[in-house]
Amino acid sequence: MARSINIDLQGGVVPISQAAASLAALIRRAKVSGQPVVITQKGYPSAVLLNIELFEQLRAMAMQAERAREQNG
Repeated sequence: MARSINIDLQGGVVPISQAAASLAALIRRAKVSGQPVVITQKGYPSAVLLNIELFEQLRAMAMQAERAREQNG
């Protein structure tokens, strides 16, 4: 079952310059916390860093939704 995804707006949003300088630390943070890290560029959300488990869950949900659309199509 999918869990709730909350983004820490204090520490979970990082400008791209900081992300580039501390990528290993951000990967560790995403892995340990299980929460996504939003990377901004020029003040706007540009990308999301996820731990692999969350990515796999989201991918499985997307594939399941696609199959359901095809069956109901």
